[in-house]
Amino acid sequence: MNDHSPTDPVLGHVRPVPGGLYGDQPYEAALADLRAAVAEVSAALREADGPTAEQLAHYQADLNRTQLQLRLDDTETHQRAHALAQTVRDHLVSETGA
Repeated sequence: MNDHSPTDPVLGHVRPVPGGLYGDQPYEAALADLRAAVAEVSAALREADGPTAEQLAHYQADLNRTQLQLRLDDTETHQRAHALAQTVRDHLVSETGA
């Protein structure tokens, strides 16, 4: 550090690049969250069986359906998408203990 170094954290000075990751679009962030959750469920399904596999298949269908219902300017669908993705992740954590 020198006399010209900022005293506050660097991240406080970072601003999103227009058109960068997610393009500052809540729709793109929600879609990416859903896709990531689908990938996590698909990976878990490879090793699941019985009731766990059934539950994961149900989540996979819900995630896919939610992707189709997602609308560009509908903040409610964005919130539902993030909530569903989080529910799925919580279930995966409770099943694997990770």
